[in-house]
Amino acid sequence: MINQRPSDYFEGVMQIRDGNKELMDWIHDRVRKDKKAKIAKEKKVRGGVDLYMSDQHYMQSLGKKMKTRFSGILKVTRRLHTQDRMTSKQVYRVTVFFKPLAIKRGEVVTFQGEKVEILRIFSKRAQIKNVKTGEKREVDLERLLRSMR
Repeated sequence: MINQRPSDYFEGVMQIRDGNKELMDWIHDRVRKDKKAKIAKEKKVRGGVDLYMSDQHYMQSLGKKMKTRFSGILKVTRRLHTQDRMTSKQVYRVTVFFKPLAIKRGEVVTFQGEKVEILRIFSKRAQIKNVKTGEKREVDLERLLRSMR
């Protein structure tokens, strides 16, 4: 007898905030093509969508792929859910949070009154190059985003 999981079974939640149609279509296409996990439930919340997925490991790798394809903020957290009855191992539920950024690599923006090109985006910092002088430096990502508003 094979142990079948119920259709609403999930190992984690992928929280997408401020996601556009292109991002959501990309996620659905990847899940459908890879066939490694399924979306058990999709719930609209204020500011985005929560996707309840059946495989936490696939969800984490999908989050990393999202971060490289659509630059953004990625956070992975876990919380203890239960303990397996057979193996006594602790079972965790994972949350993958992703919020795309308003800026992209190669984009030219105004920062502190000067035109700068975005060279690289890290988790909390960004490497920029002054268009006039060619000077490269790293700045705090939050500061860069605030100056653009």
